[in-house]
Amino acid sequence: MVFAFSIKANCQESTADVQSLLEKNNKIVKTLLDYRYKGGSGAFERDFFLNVDYNQISRQSCSVGTTIMQFTVYCDGTLGEFSIINPINDYISSQLNKFFLLTNGNWNECQNTDYEYFEVPIVFTIEGLQTEAKGVITNYAEKEGVPCKCDNDLHEEYNKYKDKKPKKALNAINELIKRNPYNENYIKEREKLQEKL
Repeated sequence: MVFAFSIKANCQESTADVQSLLEKNNKIVKTLLDYRYKGGSGAFERDFFLNVDYNQISRQSCSVGTTIMQFTVYCDGTLGEFSIINPINDYISSQLNKFFLLTNGNWNECQNTDYEYFEVPIVFTIEGLQTEAKGVITNYAEKEGVPCKCDNDLHEEYNKYKDKKPKKALNAINELIKRNPYNENYIKEREKLQEKL
């Protein structure tokens, strides 16, 4: 039991470091959007909320997490490659792809290719759900259907099952990774579990 507590403590200790890293990263992304997107990061966020639907089915199934829009906008303002890192589900990914295409024509030109690449973390979550996830944009939606598990519930589930039922523990750690793909301790714990299977 002491061993389980120490893993939980390590995850929680790293949370402060991860949160600090996320805040710095989000600040950099907002600065880049302020420079490149017409109207700045505020306009980007407004356009996001006008065009991206966090649908009822996703909310009912507790499809929550941090998905990352990774894309290129060339210095002449034309759209380049687009991909989704850490997808939540197919519907949300399709909404983000549609939104990216709708930004066409809304980009300022630049002189330096360092300003062409974007990684924008977007959190989709349910109001009242406790999670460490942080995004440049956070889409809070009303509860629908069954109550969703908070991060602490998933930590408890992981610690309860990691020694005896690694598949159940793996489900919990995968859900934590879906919510915060930047937490390296979650990745390490998943690797340990996969070795047991």
